[in-house]
Amino acid sequence: MSFGGHALDAIKRLENNRNLLKMHRARFSDLKKAVSKTEAKYHVFKDRNTLTESELNQYKEKVRNRIIKNRRKNFIFSLLMTLSVLIIIFLVFYKLYNFLGTV
Repeated sequence: MSFGGHALDAIKRLENNRNLLKMHRARFSDLKKAVSKTEAKYHVFKDRNTLTESELNQYKEKVRNRIIKNRRKNFIFSLLMTLSVLIIIFLVFYKLYNFLGTV
């Protein structure tokens, strides 16, 4: 029994995979160039090399402020959720204690 056909198929698959990889790398580099000019959430971001020093500092400060604002919002939300869960747990155990204590 010969396995020559299977080996040839494996070699062809490997060659096709290499060609696909090269094609996807080229497409990825094109997409990376296009996306690097934009910022998340559909806001246009100028290329870093074209910004002046003051514009770059303003942009960095804007990003820092947005990050700080999001962190504060998330911290307050998590704190409120934790407190509400603790209050609910306390009330459930308090009611159970009163219910079981009278039986």
